[in-house]
Amino acid sequence: MTLLDLISFLRINILDDTGGHGVDWGSYSENEDGSFQLRWGNEELTANINEAIKQVYKRINPIVDIYTIPIQTGVSEYSLHSYVRRIIMARRSDGAVLEEKSILDYVNNYAFDTQVGKITQYIPDQETNKIRVYPTPIENDTLICNVYRYPKVSLTWDRPSDAPELREEFLIPMLNYAAFLCYMKDEANTYDPNRAATFSALFDREFPFTSSYSSVRKARTANRPVRFRW
Repeated sequence: MTLLDLISFLRINILDDTGGHGVDWGSYSENEDGSFQLRWGNEELTANINEAIKQVYKRINPIVDIYTIPIQTGVSEYSLHSYVRRIIMARRSDGAVLEEKSILDYVNNYAFDTQVGKITQYIPDQETNKIRVYPTPIENDTLICNVYRYPKVSLTWDRPSDAPELREEFLIPMLNYAAFLCYMKDEANTYDPNRAATFSALFDREFPFTSSYSSVRKARTANRPVRFRW
């Protein structure tokens, strides 16, 4: 399904917000006078769909990808791209797998900042989206990471024929979160906390907090592999 397909389904089947009979809502932008017939503009729905897709990624981690970090001599801390959600595994270019550690593991290591050598460990920091390697490297290298990630490119109404980076079976259930966001819009003709709660519950049922990998596990059981990139 393309972005236009998703917005069409959301407007027609979920929100009932097409602007009336014969209205060409597909050509409206939020800056045009004709969009007053719509409760939500196309750009707004696109933003809500992007956020809904991100929520799906948070709950089921549908894509594992390779992410490389150029390691420089004497530099121990590196920023990760914003699309990196979590590092699963990291290895040096010679194939040696690094041990994942927490900064708390080094509380009593008073020589932590002065140790140098071939890197053997890494410390991820999800709050700052950074990674620290240990000890401080004495040579240039490449850290090869397997990561869970978010979509690399967001959808935009400027390109309605683009398709989201998400498996087809997740797309319609994902729209429940977009609908939740629509009904949480704080305007008189859109704000409806009861309907918002309904769509939030539908989304939670499909992508539950308590079992973030349930849909992926079900898909694997049915011999429909999750998309992996190696």
